[in-house]
Formats: sequence, C-alpha cells, structure tokens
Amino acid sequence: MHRRAALASLLALLLTSSLAHAQGPESGVIASGPPEDVFLEVTTGPNGEPVLSADEFRLVHGGYYRFNLVCPDAQDDTTGFHFEATDLLANSHLRVVSVGDIEIYLQGMAFRAIECDEVGSARFSFHPMRTGEYEIYVRDHSDPPQEAFARVIVE
Repeated sequence: MHRRAALASLLALLLTSSLAHAQGPESGVIASGPPEDVFLEVTTGPNGEPVLSADEFRLVHGGYYRFNLVCPDAQDDTTGFHFEATDLLANSHLRVVSVGDIEIYLQGMAFRAIECDEVGSARFSFHPMRTGEYEIYVRDHSDPPQEAFARVIVE
C-alpha cells in the first residue's frame, strides 16, 4: 500500500512540474536551462539612420534570455551602430557575452555598449532581476547622431 501511495505522490509531483513548465516562465523565479533568444536587428534607413526590427520586448522577471544584436549592413566605422541598454544591464544578472565564436563569461559583471562597425552580431545572456521599463538606445556615428529607441518591459 505504501508503494502505491508513494508512486501516486511521485506521479502527481511529475505532472504538476510538467504543467508548470509547459505554462512558461513565472515572474520572480530564476529560470534554468537554455536561454530564450530575443533578436534586435539594426539596419540602415534611407538617410543612414538606424532602423530597429522591434520597438518593444516583454520579458519575465527572473527569466533567462539571450539578447542577439544583429547588424546585417554595417560596413565600417562611419556606417556602423552603437547599442546601449544601461539600465537593463544594471538591473540584470549578466551571464555570457559573445561575439562570433568568442564567449566571455562575466558572471555578474557589466559592459557599457556594443558597436557594430561591420556586418555581424553580438549577444549577451542575462536574467532580469528587477521589474520595470528599460530603454534600449541605438545611434549611428554621425554628428549629431541619428537615434532609435526600443524598450524592454520586465514583468
């Protein structure tokens, strides 16, 4: 009889865990497993201005994300873009920054900006640790710079 009760308890626990996992990340719970990919592509508008592929991202507090910054048409120092997410990074636990096949394991350290001065991409993985709205700032290298903004909402 004890075996049946133990087996029933184990099955109930597995079912509950499975259902919770199927519902997606829960706000305030630190996620485990692979990060969820988020993409921002920055292209060049007709006047050289940065054009963003999205203007808003919704993330879950404590979730695990890999932010992919993609610059498909930057050619050199004069045509590239500058990316900043200062407040988001200050309120997140930063894990890994990678450019191409080079990975930098930071474990909580921070960086200030990413610049795309030629075709390529960079990415960073992180856990957002505070709810709120955070600005993403992208500019070109002109003087004065042409700017684009997006926001990250952490719920």
